[in-house]
Amino acid sequence: MMYFSEGEFKTSHYAICTAFMALSMMIPGMFAGYIQEALGYINFFWMVIACCIATVIVTLFVDRKIDSDFGKK
Repeated sequence: MMYFSEGEFKTSHYAICTAFMALSMMIPGMFAGYIQEALGYINFFWMVIACCIATVIVTLFVDRKIDSDFGKK
């Protein structure tokens, strides 16, 4: 998030990024219990594993765009 919040208003951009991060954890958490009850523990586990694949793919794309020397002094 620090990499993408560059510019004149760094603190505000970082706060907005943090809010989106918290929202992305809160919304699935609100529905996780209902989904687990509908699927059962085993199928819910496999659904979570499948959803994590999207995170890995996005991380691979973002990793290519971030400078490897970012954050080093």
